[in-house]
Formats: sequence, structure tokens, C-alpha cells
Amino acid sequence: MSEMRRESPEGRGSGLEALLRAQRAAAFEPGFAWRVMHRLRAGHADPRAALMAAVQRYFARLAPLAALATVVFAVLNARAADRGQSLVDAVLGLPAVTAEQAYSTLDAPAEAPPAPEGKG
Repeated sequence: MSEMRRESPEGRGSGLEALLRAQRAAAFEPGFAWRVMHRLRAGHADPRAALMAAVQRYFARLAPLAALATVVFAVLNARAADRGQSLVDAVLGLPAVTAEQAYSTLDAPAEAPPAPEGKG
């Protein structure tokens, strides 16, 4: 195959090309391959360690946001609570339930699920 070279029309690139060729390294320093392989093995030695580092990094970012969201929802639930509802029930967003309501659900007959329509 013939070697294709791009030269500038006025010959300006020849000085720069010669300078680059003179500064080009003929080979890497001794032990280069060993150092690269050592870094690769150290980085991929234990995949669980890499996973744990990623989980810790994301937890550190998301935990404060989750705590803030929890506090905001608790305050909103407490403000929207019914009078007579305990603070714990209000913060957790639990509906107020009386003893009569609880016992009435025990006496109610179990309802069968509706039959599917259009099949037959």
C-alpha cells in the first residue's frame, strides 16, 4: 500500500512534524505494563468492595433528602389531622378508628369478588 501524507501547500508543517518526531518516545519506561496491570487488578480485585463504595456514595447523597421528605410529610399529616386524633396517628397518616368501626368490620359478611363479564 502506498503511504499517504498530508503536507501543507506552502510547506509550513514540516518543521512542526520534525519537532514532534524528535520528541516522540521510542518505548515506555521499564515496568510500565506491570504497573498498569497492578492498578487494574487493585481496582477490580473485589467487585463487592466496588458495589459497597457505590452504595455508600449514593446513600450519603440520598439519606438527607429522604429524611427531609419524611419530616415534611409528617408535618403535613399532623396539620391535616382531625381533632381528637392522637399525634402519632396524625403523623403516620392513620385514619381515626373507633371501637364500633373495628367491631363492625368483624360482623360484616365477606364479599365474593365480582364475576368477570364477557367470558362464557
